[in-house]
Amino acid sequence: MLLFLLVADVSIHYWQTNTKSQPGAAKQILKLRGYEFDDTSFFDAAAARDLMAIRAFLDGGMNVNTRRESDGRTVLINAAARGDLLVVKTLLERGAADVNAKDTKGYTALSHALQAHYDEVCELLLSQPRLDPNARGLNGATTLMTYVWRERKDAVQRLLDRGADVNAQDNDGDGPLHGAAQTGNVEIMDLLLAKDANANSKNKLGGTPLMWAAVYGHGAAARRLLEHGADPKLKDAEGFTARDWAIKNKREDVARLLQRTR
Repeated sequence: MLLFLLVADVSIHYWQTNTKSQPGAAKQILKLRGYEFDDTSFFDAAAARDLMAIRAFLDGGMNVNTRRESDGRTVLINAAARGDLLVVKTLLERGAADVNAKDTKGYTALSHALQAHYDEVCELLLSQPRLDPNARGLNGATTLMTYVWRERKDAVQRLLDRGADVNAQDNDGDGPLHGAAQTGNVEIMDLLLAKDANANSKNKLGGTPLMWAAVYGHGAAARRLLEHGADPKLKDAEGFTARDWAIKNKREDVARLLQRTR
């Protein structure tokens, strides 16, 4: 009971002092809470969502960007991958956490959060001024590509305003415009085209955004692409044009539209 009261007393004092405490006091609170001052304990504290301990580690001089040897993850990446919003926020409050750090697979904190659909964590990371908008995640997709596929117009606009590469391609060769064409989201398509997205970009199979629009029967998207220079005569690796794909998938309206442009 005495030890508990001592820990509680020191903890209350720690919380009531300035935001950043002296290293000695920080290490004292860590010792009382059962942590060694080392990398492993730092990761343990974050995994336990022990916000007081996390702050104490940082006040004690722990490198916020220290990496775990097994997978190259930082504590920030690990927290984002778990969807730990409060831990991510605590790490970012000090302004030193590297939001662009990558693990051994090449994924950033935002990449992991996007993959797991931790939207609140994504929003927090996306708001960081030092965030690299062109960092890649699963299958080489950039953050912009992911938000295009999810039809998040607001996030797409924010990323474009920050210089996201509108013509980047993932490991399959698909770019943001391919995604907008597949979903048929003309508003997002307009944002991309306004930033000079290539309407004739080809993926590794020779597929163009116009072909994607034809496959899924998105007439308005196909029309917008044609207005911005999409070439309906281009062929993919199998020798099919966008009109061929429209016919193959019984998209008669799009097929007629493309017939008129031949």
